[in-house]
Amino acid sequence: MVKPVFVPKSERDTIAERERLEAEEQALEDARKKRLEERRIETKQIVVEEIRKDEEIQKNLEIEANIADVDTDDEVNEAEEYEAWKIREIGRIKRDREDREAMLKEKEEIERVRNMTEEERREWERKNPKPAPPPKQKWRFMQKYYHKGAFFQSESDDRASTVGSDGIFTRDFSAPTGEDKMDKTILPKVMQVKHFGRSGRTKWTHLVNEDTTDWNNPWTYNDPLRAKYNDKMAAMNAPMSKPKGSRKLKDWESR
Repeated sequence: MVKPVFVPKSERDTIAERERLEAEEQALEDARKKRLEERRIETKQIVVEEIRKDEEIQKNLEIEANIADVDTDDEVNEAEEYEAWKIREIGRIKRDREDREAMLKEKEEIERVRNMTEEERREWERKNPKPAPPPKQKWRFMQKYYHKGAFFQSESDDRASTVGSDGIFTRDFSAPTGEDKMDKTILPKVMQVKHFGRSGRTKWTHLVNEDTTDWNNPWTYNDPLRAKYNDKMAAMNAPMSKPKGSRKLKDWESR
């Protein structure tokens, strides 16, 4: 049996006191649930109102777009519209007929030239010279190459929308830009390289100025076997001019 323990009166919990505390806790819990329910209902009403406003705004935008894009006044000036359509249609028919006639003339001209003799063809070419291509600008020393790029055009000169009317299509893309505008030939020889002063710069401009002969290669030996092979090769015994440069000259004399 459990030993009975004496509890002072000030620490005793009567049934009435315990029921009162439980009732207060239940009332607080009910109030909290009621506030949550009211808050949920209020949030739902706010969401519904925002959705309604968005739908109304979208509907107004669609109505304005339809009014601005769709022309419903076709029957207002029907006679004028018909006359304008006739002018456009006549122009299109005339343009198509001229294109067909030009194509037929070109085919006839090609066939006529094919049937010409050599003298007649030379005379025809003398009277109808080919247009000379535009002169190509000479690039500067070590000038960089840039792609001419592709450009958007909203309007075009031809019906196929392939020829642009913008001035950018007539630009000279071989012209130097940026640091290439400077004449690099006036720089010292050591600075006439790409990316001078940088860690990844190119050591040589090109191999034309360098003697890259590998004298350890068996093909460069001046032995009897090599001489016999050279005798069998065409144009190997022709006289050769001495190369330029001190290093090449020494190599020539050592032979």
